Amino acid sequence: MAKKKKASDPDATRRVKRKKKKPGAERNLTFMKLSRGMRRGGATVTRYSRRILSGFNDFTAGKHDEKIDAFVKQRMAWVQKVRFSGFVVGSIALLALMLLLLNNSSIQVEEKTISIAGLSSDFEGYRIVLLSDLHGREYGDEQATLLRSLNALKYDMMILAGDMVGHGSADALYHLLDGKTSAAPVYFIAGDSDPGPLVSEPRDTSGLLQNFVLEDWLLGAIQRGATYLSSPILIEKGSSRLWLSPENMLDVEASPLLSRLNAQYRSESSAYVDGSEAARVSLPLTAWRVQCAEQLLSAVTSMENSDLHIAVAHYPPIEPYNAASGYSGSGMLRTPDLVLAGHYCGGGWKIPFVGALYVPAIEAPSHGWFPDQSLVEGERRLANVTVYTTGGLAMTDAIGLPKFRLNNQPKITVLTLTAALTDDLLGINN
Repeated sequence: MAKKKKASDPDATRRVKRKKKKPGAERNLTFMKLSRGMRRGGATVTRYSRRILSGFNDFTAGKHDEKIDAFVKQRMAWVQKVRFSGFVVGSIALLALMLLLLNNSSIQVEEKTISIAGLSSDFEGYRIVLLSDLHGREYGDEQATLLRSLNALKYDMMILAGDMVGHGSADALYHLLDGKTSAAPVYFIAGDSDPGPLVSEPRDTSGLLQNFVLEDWLLGAIQRGATYLSSPILIEKGSSRLWLSPENMLDVEASPLLSRLNAQYRSESSAYVDGSEAARVSLPLTAWRVQCAEQLLSAVTSMENSDLHIAVAHYPPIEPYNAASGYSGSGMLRTPDLVLAGHYCGGGWKIPFVGALYVPAIEAPSHGWFPDQSLVEGERRLANVTVYTTGGLAMTDAIGLPKFRLNNQPKITVLTLTAALTDDLLGINN
């Protein structure tokens, strides 16, 4: 009976057989699912890649939609701001640099009228070019820029108020002297930064005394027609006279000075005859000083009250001159009508609404820091003396700032003398 039952149910046997899995069937099913997933994922990646590439192409072609445009604007707005700010800052810095270079390389011609009481008619309208503090700088090839401005001027005298060489080359001064076209005389003094003026040991040479004792750059300037102002010089024009003096001789009593130097010269001469090496070195220098003192005494005894007297200084004077200077029998030069100076270089750096920060004058209030701006350059009165300080041409090492001029253009100063009262003298400012 049991065998018949099994034989009579074939469908059950087939169902059991269908439930049995063939070897490897489960692995094949996994591979099929993975394959389907990869195909779907690949299609998704391809679809999104196409959308991204299409959007990028549209963006580069200017056809981007509003979403991409908003995204780009959000992300790029700060970049644009930074770039614009950098552009503005860079432009300002470049403009400032260009203005600084232009300010330091272009020459300003400064015209000024100076009133001198009792000035004779012969010197009415007399024009003086005042230069200072070149410090060996070249303006153009062999001073071409400087000479272009200078040679366009008409003047009766040129005065160089020191530091024309400084720590630089004397060639810059020589190019100026060689290139000037005016026949007007040139007078010069040495500044605090210039070498010398006297050598430490006299040369073994011949000729004039100055060839033994003056520094090379001084002799080079003299050879080019300039006159070294070592003592007062008389200049005559018509029936009138002008004395040009080195400012350091104003408070010197000529007779006692000459007596001391003559005694020293006699002593050194005697020692030189005896073979003293020290006397061999010092004697020419003493002889030069004796010569200068003799010329000073001659000026003291010859100068008259009606004569025009101009003194040339490198340092602008701050303290009034000796009250006895110029009085009969004082043995000193008469107090000058006008003192011409340099050295301050217009203060070097000038800050808008503040002015010059510093001038190299330790004897001034605050030792030169934040000075009275009338002291820096231009005309001022010192007791009964008119002082004019030129802004100069370059920068002195005595100003402890980077060696360029800030808001301070290099200057050629032209002074015109008159007997008339000027607005400045009357206290009228334009």
